Parts: sequence; C-alpha cells; structure tokens
Amino acid sequence: MRRTIYLLVVTFIITVSCGGRKQFSGSLLNQNRIESSQEIKQVNTKLLSQGGFSPASPANYLIGPADLLEIKVFESEKLTSTVRVSSRGRITLPLLGSVGVADLTAREAEEKIERLLKERRYIKDSNVSIFVKEHLSKLVSVVGYVREPGSYELLGRQTLLDALAAAKGLDDDAGMTVYLTRSEENGKRQAYIIDLEELFIKGIEGDAEANLTLKPGDVIYVPEAGVVFVEGAVRKPGSYSIKEGKTTVSQSIAMAGGTTTYSDIGNVMLIRLLDDGNRQVLQVDLGKIRKGEAEDPMVKDRDALVVGASTAKRILYGLRLNFLLGLIGVGYDPPERYRE
Repeated sequence: MRRTIYLLVVTFIITVSCGGRKQFSGSLLNQNRIESSQEIKQVNTKLLSQGGFSPASPANYLIGPADLLEIKVFESEKLTSTVRVSSRGRITLPLLGSVGVADLTAREAEEKIERLLKERRYIKDSNVSIFVKEHLSKLVSVVGYVREPGSYELLGRQTLLDALAAAKGLDDDAGMTVYLTRSEENGKRQAYIIDLEELFIKGIEGDAEANLTLKPGDVIYVPEAGVVFVEGAVRKPGSYSIKEGKTTVSQSIAMAGGTTTYSDIGNVMLIRLLDDGNRQVLQVDLGKIRKGEAEDPMVKDRDALVVGASTAKRILYGLRLNFLLGLIGVGYDPPERYRE
C-alpha cells in the first residue's frame, strides 16, 4: 500500500511538471541556446581560420619511437626497406643491424646511415633517402565535444588552437573551458585549464602563454557546456546549459520557466557537489535577490537548485529532491535536512 502511494505521488509530480511546461513560452531557454550556438559558431570561425596543423617540415622534425621510416639506398635495392622505430629509438637495417635514430632529423639519419655503410666498407659513396611515412611519436589527442575527436600528428610547433582547428572546431554542445593534460619529464602529470573566451581575447592578440604550445602526448579535452539542475516549484524542471562565472541563480530559475504560483521563493536551496564527494547546501532567498537586497550567487557546473513549495506541496518536493540527489530507495526526504 505504501509503495502504491509513492507511485501515485510520483505520477502527480510528473503531471504538475508537464502542466508547467505547457504554460512556459520557452523564450528565455531558446534565447540561451541561440546565444550559445552563436558563440560556438564564432569560435569555430576563428579556429578554422587558423588553418589547423601545418605540414611536416623535414628540416626540423625529430624522429621518435613508433615512427615508420621508408629508407632507400640508391646503390642497393636489397638495402632499401620500410622500418618502424622501436621504443628505444632504434631501427634494424640489413647489413648494419641496429641503428639509433631517435631525436635525429631525416637528413641527420640519412647521413648517419651513409657514414656507417662507408665505415663498414659495404658501400664507399652511398646515397640514402629517408621519408617519415608515419609520425606516430608526435601525437596529441583531442577528445570530448569537438567535431572530429581523435589523435593528430604534431609536426613542428603547434598550439592548442591548431589542435582544435584540426579537430574541425567545437561541437554545438561544447563548453568554453578546455582541459589540457601532459606528462612532464619527471613523470608527473600537469593539468592546464584554458578559458577559450580569454584565449581569443588574449592569445590571438599577443599573449603567447595563453595559447599553449603543444608537446607530444598532450591530451586536450573539451567538456560539454556546464549544466545546472533546476527542480522543485518551477515551471520547467530539468537541466540547463550555463556559463560558469556568468550564470546566476535567478538566471538559472528563469531558464526553467520561472517559479510557479505555489512556490516559496524565500526557500531556494543551492546544492553543490564538492571535490571530496560531500555536498554543500546554501539557502538562497530569491525574493530578496529580486528586490536587490541580497547577492545573486553564481552557479557552477552540476549545481542543483531546488525551489521550495508552499507547506501544502512540500511533501511532494521532498520526494523530488530524493530522486534528484540519487538516493537509494523511494520515500520522503524533508528539504529541511539540507539546511544543516
């Protein structure tokens, strides 16, 4: 019997939510999506104008492990071969055996092989040509919300913007914060957080440090645009895209269609997941914010806003909060518990 009552309550909540959706014009939500889409379009236009990764330059490309080399000795067809550079930076050639080529340019490797052939009296005056067929030792990865995620060859000096351009720009759902991780020489992992809006303001106009120069093995991750979850006594509960540091509590509630007629605007809870897995709960008075008597807090990615209901409806929204926070089981979870 108790389980049946819970299911009926859930059904009623869904009905209330759907009713709210019919009353909401959606203009604020559509405007937010249009602005985000336009911003992504502008960013992609600038990115693609960078031209992506430049072609390899034989003069400065350094051979490394996993590269595939096409070696041709013009004086002997038997010595011509295609070989993969080992993890130790060496290749195995007929007559010569193991030869170290790591951190050499193609021309330097050619001269080394010619010298070895002469020293060992195989060919007095040889002419060797090396073509780097695959540049696998100089890869960077671009993953997440980009149009063409994958691994890209790092051929010469390339930057973060070059990598994003090579991935054909940002996906429509991409956020404006990019994460770059790399392994330093000491084995430690270093992480960088780049604000694309700041990058386009500073990086393109001369701040070279903002547009990071890439290193082999770098991983660039473009996350989905930040989201805030808005629940409780609002017309259109759900998740909404935000810009961290720019979207406030009142703006988030507006995107959810605003409050309902039975809301308690003095009882809004901002629930934030912390890095240690705990939750931080802040009490927000939307009424005072609207009157200019209180600060309108900024929301962060994965924040949850729960707009309180009047006393008659509170039990329903205690149940919604239970689902929102992913608690096990179905039952009433009083909103007052989160004020502690």
